[in-house]
Formats: sequence, structure tokens, C-alpha cells
Amino acid sequence: MNILRAAWLRLKPEPTGVSAAEQLRSAVAGGLAVLFVGWASWYLLGAGPFMVASVGASAVLVFAAPASPFAQPWSVVGGYVVSAASGVLAAHLLPGPGPGLVPATALAAGLAIFGMLALRCLHPPGGAVALFAVLGGEPVRALGWQFVLTPVLANAVLLVVVALLVNNLLPGRHYPRRRIEELERGPDTEADPQDRLGLRRQDLHAALRRYGHLVDVGNEELDEIVEQAERLAFRRSFGELACGDIMSRALVTVRAESTLLEAWRLLRRHRLSSLLVVDSLGRVAGTVGHDDFLRAAKADTISGMRQQLFRLLRLNFARDSSVGSIMRREVLSVAVDAHVAELVTPLSRGTHLAAVVDGDGRLVGVVAQADLIAALYQSNLSHPPDPLASKGEPA
Repeated sequence: MNILRAAWLRLKPEPTGVSAAEQLRSAVAGGLAVLFVGWASWYLLGAGPFMVASVGASAVLVFAAPASPFAQPWSVVGGYVVSAASGVLAAHLLPGPGPGLVPATALAAGLAIFGMLALRCLHPPGGAVALFAVLGGEPVRALGWQFVLTPVLANAVLLVVVALLVNNLLPGRHYPRRRIEELERGPDTEADPQDRLGLRRQDLHAALRRYGHLVDVGNEELDEIVEQAERLAFRRSFGELACGDIMSRALVTVRAESTLLEAWRLLRRHRLSSLLVVDSLGRVAGTVGHDDFLRAAKADTISGMRQQLFRLLRLNFARDSSVGSIMRREVLSVAVDAHVAELVTPLSRGTHLAAVVDGDGRLVGVVAQADLIAALYQSNLSHPPDPLASKGEPA
């Protein structure tokens, strides 16, 4: 019985972690995409071979796994064209009837895989496109090289157009996936504070290159997975330390309709680098800081900065002299019960402060970089690392 259970556990699929709502969205989007591609191809191409069956397999990738490298636009379009051309070529080279088609199918699949790998457009459903060019019967053979353009290229382009529209409308998705350009750091270039110690993004990407095999995950997704894992490890090490436990309740805020001079005086009086802008209900509307004033003053040189700021603040040089005219609307906001691990990455990469909000979205406190540093220091004093455990010895 134990042997059967062990065998079942090896065959049992692992949980995907995909919510039921996301599964439903993927299913509906994929079905509607195939419907659109089918109808559009029928009206554009006529009653002949108007759609290849691999469109269904491509819809699974594009809408159920839109972040996969196999599901990107170049992979879909390039994979279809390369595979179709491979199939047509194989059918011309080995046109034998009946069982004689088997060598042609093998040649078509091999050429398709080689071409997609060489052109970096690997798309697994492309293998079916190559076989369809050989096994599609007389109507497909009669098309010859036209098969590459219609229906194959037309199907691929229509599917990608639908994916670009639908995936970017669904919550939490963006298609195609964002490309992360690795920065070549010179000897004088300073790394991000979080990247100076521990695992770096460049280390992950270098490890993927050295791995030497295709991995069905993009750089952006891999970075996000590792970041989530680091946050979980951080929470395990520092306990349940919430943002509400370390936030400052002495709020210095300004309204969007306040004057620039009023905001500037608050910054100088309280020696702050930035202020949170709130509306009449106490909800965060934006942030305004020294850099926003300098940007609005448009001071070209250091010598002209004082004069330009004076004109901006005193002489209403700007058409709109309110805080709302220069504030930034992108604000880092966290829930009062969120773990401080949510703040480590943004506050270590240039963000000066985070707004802490309650369940109704009203501002209840702020966490600055200094607050986070002090909290981590105190937490480390309360839970010092075990020197024996760090050496691998039993405590």
C-alpha cells in the first residue's frame, strides 16, 4: 500500500497557486480569442484552410501563461512562420504518400525546432504547425509556400493582436512581459543598497545563462519570485513586525490647494525632504518634496537656483502656484497591519517615506527610512543571531 501511495504522490500534479478567478479569466479569454481568430480568418481567407489547430494550443500559453517566454509575440509569430516553412520544405523534399509521409514529419519537426531555437522564437505549438504542413492533406499541399502566409501568419498575427488587447485589460497582467535590461556596472558605479550584499539580480540572470537549458520563466518573474522568498525569510527572521508598530504618528501634511510657499515653509521648519499631500477626507493624494520644487523652478545652474526658487515662491512665477501643480501622485502606501518586509525594497531604493493607511484608506502614520533602520536594529537586538547555528553546530 505504501508503494502505491508513493507512486501516486510522484504522479500527482503540484498545486499551481492560480486562483479560481484567474483560472476563469484565462479560460474565457482563451475561448474568446479562438472565436475571434476563427471568425476573422474565415471572413478574410475564405472556406479553404483558414485556421490551424495549433491556435488552440497557442491560446493556452498566451492566456494561461502570458509571462512565459514561449508566449511572447515574437515567439508566437516567429515560431509559426519558421515551423510552417519547415513543414512545407519537408513536404517538398520527401513527398512520399502513405507511410512515406512519416520521414517528412520527422524532418519537419526537426527543422522547426532547430529554426525556432536559432531565431529565439521557441513556441511549442509550432511543432504542430510543421506537422500540419505535411499531414494536412491535398488542400494544404496545394497551397505550397502560400501556407506560410495564409493561414499560418494570419492566424498568428490575429492571436497576438487579441492577446495584446485582452491581457492588458485583465487585472494584474501586462503583455508582452517587460524586458529587464541588465545594467553593466563599471568600477565607479554604485550598486543599489539591497544589491550590495546577498543575492543580486545579476547573479540570478547569470545563473540562468550558465544553466544552459531553457527555463519556462522570464527574468522579471524570477526576480519577483526571489523577492517574495526573501520577504518570507525576512518575516521568519524578524517576527511579525507590522508597519503600525514602527510608524510615526506625528504627521506633517499639506493639502493640494495649499500654496507652494506654505509647503516650502513646512519642509524647512520640520527639516523634511518631502511632505504627504492629503485630501479633505485624510486620504493620501500625492507627495511633494525639495526635488519637486527644483524641477518646477527650472533652475539651469546652481547660481540661478536661488533666484528661480524666489520667483516661484514669492512672485507666483508659475501659472498655478498650488501644491497640486507640482506634486507627484505616485505614493508608496501600505496597510497599518502590513509587515515591515513590504518596505525594505522600496525604502532601500530611493523612496524616502511610506504612507501608512487604515482600512478606509485614510492616513494614520508615516514610515521613513530612519524609522525602518531603527526598527530593524531594535529587532536584531531582541532576536540576536545564534553564533552556533551560523556555524552549522547544534544549539
